[in-house]
Amino acid sequence: MKNSGYFSAFLICLFLFSAQVETQGQSLYRDQYERKHSISLGAGPSFMYSDNGGIYNSGDFKWNPVFSLAYTRKLGSKFAVQATGGLQIVESGGTEREYAIDDWIDSGGSFRFKGQAFFMDLMPVIYLIPYDTHMNRGRFNAYLGSGVGFVQVNRKEAFSFDENAPQFEKSSNSFYIPAMVGFSYSISPLSDLSLEIKGMFTFSDELDGNVGYNQFNDHFVQTQIVYRRLLRNSMK
Repeated sequence: MKNSGYFSAFLICLFLFSAQVETQGQSLYRDQYERKHSISLGAGPSFMYSDNGGIYNSGDFKWNPVFSLAYTRKLGSKFAVQATGGLQIVESGGTEREYAIDDWIDSGGSFRFKGQAFFMDLMPVIYLIPYDTHMNRGRFNAYLGSGVGFVQVNRKEAFSFDENAPQFEKSSNSFYIPAMVGFSYSISPLSDLSLEIKGMFTFSDELDGNVGYNQFNDHFVQTQIVYRRLLRNSMK
């Protein structure tokens, strides 16, 4: 499957990244300088909530991979600021519904689409278990974040469920409000592994090529496993 290829490539990159940073830093965690900067790689399943995305109350929609790269700057014992960019694969789904098709024909909305959502956001992060330095942080922690972001969806859309129907390339974008909750586990003095659940609540109903079928805008939901690595300070 094509999606399994995405995850295989991510795992290879994560292994190489982890191996490189581990070989660079023999016993670096013993230094006296607080490590306020970190970089993270994430991947996991995701879906897009949209007019033609599926039947969500019955779970009849498609999950696709998402990948992200983030930079975090710690500010004191409780707070940090995080910049994140990434790619989410998006597509329509669900069984064909005659009543929906009639509405889409009347409104000129697309029946199906597939593409990529490129996103970036900036958010303050609050740690639920404060810590002063990387050397005295606990094994477990949890954190929350929210801020502002921008997403662009490049897609191919069609106005029929016929596989041979013409497809049209479209692009739409929107600002969004991210909301994130994370649970982290310290796997080494300089590394964490986290589970992050993130919603991206946009201000547009046009990201899927179908407008007004439901009462909500188009949104994104992501669940990622995140590897975070603390970076050496540039000044000693």
